[in-house]
Amino acid sequence: MHVTQKNKLGSKGFTLIELLIVIIIIGILAAIAFVAYSGSQNKANKAAAESTLSQVKNKLGEYNATNSNYPTTQAALNTWMTSSDGGNNTSLASKFVTPNYTYTPDNGSGGACDNSATPCTGYTVTANKSLFAGSADLTQKN
Repeated sequence: MHVTQKNKLGSKGFTLIELLIVIIIIGILAAIAFVAYSGSQNKANKAAAESTLSQVKNKLGEYNATNSNYPTTQAALNTWMTSSDGGNNTSLASKFVTPNYTYTPDNGSGGACDNSATPCTGYTVTANKSLFAGSADLTQKN
């Protein structure tokens, strides 16, 4: 009877090896979840950047329809977007700022423009790759 009681006392709890194995398995699962989460977050940030570029492109179309050219600077574009003519779009103007986004007007052939001697008839809008941990910037041209 004394031997049976000794066996019961020795079988309580987990061994150190069993605990280490469980901790290692939990660590592996946590690493997998972290990688999946960060990948999803980067995809969502890229989609948000694409959406912002699309909205700006639409606003540039409105600007061109009204003025028959494009703004000469990003500041002029943001000022117009926050005006009543630009639809009082302060949320888009506050998102579309450097260094995250850039707007570069051109004369339609990639050259400089000033809307006096040389009208701005084209543009490039860019989202910096740091917004979504990408390998390249997102760029849209007119």
